[in-house]
Amino acid sequence: MQQVGQRRGARRESNPGSRAATNPKRSRAAKPRSWRPQLVILTLALGAAMAAALEWVPQTVISEGASRAEQLLSAAGFGIDEVTVSGHRFTADSDIFDALDLPNVRTMVALDSARVQVRLERLPWVATAALRRNYPGRIDVAIIERLPFAIWLNGETATLIDKSGRELSAIRASDWPALPRIAGTGAPEAATALFDVLSSVPELRPSLLVATRVTQRRWRLELNNGVRLELPPEGEATALAELLHDARSRQLLETANTTLDLRSRTRIAVSPAGGLSR
Repeated sequence: MQQVGQRRGARRESNPGSRAATNPKRSRAAKPRSWRPQLVILTLALGAAMAAALEWVPQTVISEGASRAEQLLSAAGFGIDEVTVSGHRFTADSDIFDALDLPNVRTMVALDSARVQVRLERLPWVATAALRRNYPGRIDVAIIERLPFAIWLNGETATLIDKSGRELSAIRASDWPALPRIAGTGAPEAATALFDVLSSVPELRPSLLVATRVTQRRWRLELNNGVRLELPPEGEATALAELLHDARSRQLLETANTTLDLRSRTRIAVSPAGGLSR
């Protein structure tokens, strides 16, 4: 090994000025080279590894290397520079951006779309949310919101609900005059089944003032002329159909401030409004 070193030294001394000319490999290596593709590949690999590590590494042990990796990804054009949101009307922009958690997620690679989607769909109004990466630096968020179905009157509070009974937001009931009113504990969860029943007696629906859930097992319907219908826990559609089919009992619906108890299968109990409350 020592002799080899001496020969190399002797060659440098014998012709010190012809180094580049006698060594074409060194001459080619001296040409400028672009490291941009290698940098992109390196940063992508580093970012993917960082994203995988963040799935299981506790937040307290994430090192400064993660921040440095994010800086490299941003420098390579993979930072999040723009967010577009569409499809929302009642969901606040601030709630959507809180779910995105952009102060802690600065690059495309670090964005966990599945987790963000879960957070978005926990927002009261959001039915579905979809995220799309639009390279180099834009995130597109598409929201589909839930549809208001009824107004739940709970004490002094009026709350919009959807068909599943999910509470959407507190409102002024007067702002939504076309929506039906329900009341009582358990009313939101049972409202869809009730209005499916009422669809079989459409002539009754326009006069309905409020439907109240009683003891979480049956309904009481209050009409706008003061008539109150006490429905049975089961067979509501049959009870209402029989009421409207018979001409004499149908006339009872026109007697203001009257309670009609339909819980018996053999007769209709009639009393002044408020006389039956159990």
